[in-house]
Amino acid sequence: MSQTAELSSPVATTPPEPTTGTRFGRWPSTAVSAVVLLLSVAFFLTTAVRADLPAGAAVLALLGLVVTQLLPGVLVWRCVRPNRGWWIEDVMMGLAVGFMLAIGAQIVAGLLQWPWLSAALPVALAVALLAIPRTRARIRRVRTSALPLWWMPAVAATSLFGLQDLRQYYNREPLEWTSGFRAPYIDAYLHLAMSGQLQHRGPISFPWVENAPMAYHWFSHAWIAQVATVSGAGLDEVLFRFMPALMPLAIVLVVAIAAVRITGVAWTGPVAALLCIAGGELNLFGLTTLGYPMAPLSPSLAPSVPLLIAIVILLVFRWRNQMGRVGLLLIPLLALTASGTKGSTMPLVVAGVGLAFVAMILFDRSRLKGLVLDGVLTAGALIVALVVVFQGSDSGLHVQFHDAAMSTPAINRVGELTTTSMAFASIVAVLGIFARGTGLLWRFKTAEGRRDPVAWLLLGGGFAGAAAVAVFAHPGSSQYYFARTAGPLLAIGSAVGLLTMVRELKSRWWRAVAVGLVLGPFFVLLPIWTIGVIQPNHGGLIHATKMIAVGLAVLVVAGAIAWFLTPRMRLTAFFAAITVAILAGGVTMVTRVQIEAAPVLPLKPVKSTAYLAVGTEQIAAARWIRDHSDVNDLVMTNRHCTTPIEPKKCDSRRFVVGAFSERQMLVEAWTPTVEANRRGPEGRDSITVDYWKPEILQLNDSFVAQPDAAKAQQLKDLGVRWIYVEFTRPHAATLEPFAKERYRNGSAAVYEFTKAG
Repeated sequence: MSQTAELSSPVATTPPEPTTGTRFGRWPSTAVSAVVLLLSVAFFLTTAVRADLPAGAAVLALLGLVVTQLLPGVLVWRCVRPNRGWWIEDVMMGLAVGFMLAIGAQIVAGLLQWPWLSAALPVALAVALLAIPRTRARIRRVRTSALPLWWMPAVAATSLFGLQDLRQYYNREPLEWTSGFRAPYIDAYLHLAMSGQLQHRGPISFPWVENAPMAYHWFSHAWIAQVATVSGAGLDEVLFRFMPALMPLAIVLVVAIAAVRITGVAWTGPVAALLCIAGGELNLFGLTTLGYPMAPLSPSLAPSVPLLIAIVILLVFRWRNQMGRVGLLLIPLLALTASGTKGSTMPLVVAGVGLAFVAMILFDRSRLKGLVLDGVLTAGALIVALVVVFQGSDSGLHVQFHDAAMSTPAINRVGELTTTSMAFASIVAVLGIFARGTGLLWRFKTAEGRRDPVAWLLLGGGFAGAAAVAVFAHPGSSQYYFARTAGPLLAIGSAVGLLTMVRELKSRWWRAVAVGLVLGPFFVLLPIWTIGVIQPNHGGLIHATKMIAVGLAVLVVAGAIAWFLTPRMRLTAFFAAITVAILAGGVTMVTRVQIEAAPVLPLKPVKSTAYLAVGTEQIAAARWIRDHSDVNDLVMTNRHCTTPIEPKKCDSRRFVVGAFSERQMLVEAWTPTVEANRRGPEGRDSITVDYWKPEILQLNDSFVAQPDAAKAQQLKDLGVRWIYVEFTRPHAATLEPFAKERYRNGSAAVYEFTKAG
């Protein structure tokens, strides 16, 4: 099949496959692609090493991932994929499957407290697949084709759009600093504490408060724990450096190969990759609204993308009659894993399958029976995750149109807060997010496209992610993760639709594309240059309307130029130029923001009492507990709030001791938990609710401030073994003779309840 071949029929019995696109043959192309991939991995890991990741930890973590995740995952994928495929597809989808296997292995290893199972279980699966004659034959039989020489360099180049985010993150979250206090991101140590819980004890409870069920999307934390366990790297090294470094490359590659799998045309891969990582949330107001499908501050977002795309590709196999029963089993397993990795993932897939079902009622009823099963598998996995993983908790997410509108980027720039201004801000936000998928609309221009459930899946999932920001509210504005999760679906959808557009224009396609690429930047920049950026609380709806009018005028001009340049296909060229201009505008906005963004400097020293302040000596004391205690020991501390104040109506997101001791706390923090969300249902009030066991909190803090034998015995009866005393909060000069001092520095002390104490 040629590089500009048409989309295959949605009922094709074999997948579309591009040729190498070069006279040099298959093996040189494969070799060049492999070298580019290895160099790209090395480059991104080097950025982490240059920040502060030990080179040895980077190498060991990568080896652990390859042996215990990638190898078993690739073998499983080759057992279920069609006979024809590409080696990079095996790698990227194998990475998604390996992620799933690593999580399952770590759950078992953590619960049983047998760390060796983290590596043994996935490796044993790989050995079994190679040992069983039937699976071994299937693995060896599938064909692996080469992609063009230019494909891997083109896709890898798009990952550089994520480089600035990484560097800023490295400065924002240092692994360590020489002395004094810094104020890292508020949830950084929440994620570290959860990773420790998953490494040592499994998903029993939140580590910062005893007997609080771990109702959260914690699967990525299990992945971090698995990599740390099999490699020997530190949890913080894997969480803050190794995982983020790999994500830009992983995201663009998995999106690119998915576009190629769906279309059979190589150039759709780099286009989808570029739109995914650089096709930001479009706006004409000069606002910063990046829409990366990665956010290093949230370690659950980026890892969910390979899982999401793997599920989409399995559904593509299903709808093209290219998958057997084993693959059918893989759909709910990956769906459950995706749900537990990021809660915003599977609702989009379910929405997409639902829209495909409705569309097939109109266009192809022969598919309805299969789509019912797909709906059961995907929705069923989501329901299981809600019950088992989230344990019925909504984590503070709730339907609230007013609060959702108040979180939109334009809300404080469109004048007084009225129903009209809030509706305007919400609509602009939804359309801006969906703009990345504009190209997908071309797919529905043809009867074939309207009968293709894949197109409706991408449309439904993409629009659901965009619409979620206008419907849902969350204490941390996490409803926007729906939009970020939808980004890869919209990017792939645009690449799929652009192929239809090119096919419609035939040899004249380049004229409309050239016009759109040239005028696309003006679509987003001219309103800023002529009208000016809307300032907070100034300008209002009139100013915003003027900016939109200028942008629309640019689109009309682009369409008009394409109209005159393409006499025989005027109307098609008109809309083609507009489509390309919209997509190019999104890339322009991201590029502009990256160019103009001020660099994030390393964290500056702060006072010990500053918001979120944590000191090197405080971390050292917690790590001393980690190195001298049993994984099941219970720890208490006298600090609970983001500032060292009385724990009443305070922001209780203090996770330092649980994070660096890697032990279960009696009570350090109590947000986010099911009970906190229940007591603070209106959103951010869940962050400042009081602890619901005041007698425990009183006993905990009063013993540190005024110790006596009775309190010591009560705490022992509760199972407390270690006492972490932070000097920013009231404390006695010593807790002896009731507890024995084991460690002390300038900021904290550690005591132990012993049998003799």
